[in-house]
Amino acid sequence: MDDIPETTTLAGTWSEHLTVEGQSYTSTLRFTENGRAMILAGPRPGSVGAGYWDRTGPDTFSFRIVELEFDENGLFSGWVDIEQAGVLSGDTFACSGISHVHDANDRLLASVRAEGRSTRI
Repeated sequence: MDDIPETTTLAGTWSEHLTVEGQSYTSTLRFTENGRAMILAGPRPGSVGAGYWDRTGPDTFSFRIVELEFDENGLFSGWVDIEQAGVLSGDTFACSGISHVHDANDRLLASVRAEGRSTRI
């Protein structure tokens, strides 16, 4: 985005392998050319999210997504405020950051470190 030279684009769909407090998850992310970031299929069944991303250098970026969570009956059960910084290398990227987990009443339940490795689909 901005005036930073672009070496390759983050735009596209990505398969992510995520580690949070020793637990492994998979999800599908989507980034658009105009700075939108989305969780298409979250690490937990039924979770989705949206936010934005910014280029911070030729091969670096950051993104912030709010992920919505639902229980087994489809009822809203909480949300996660995800903040990540990443390094893009061709058709892969690595990222890490802090996620703030909230319940359905907006109470902060935990702040956890998350690390991901993603491959372009």
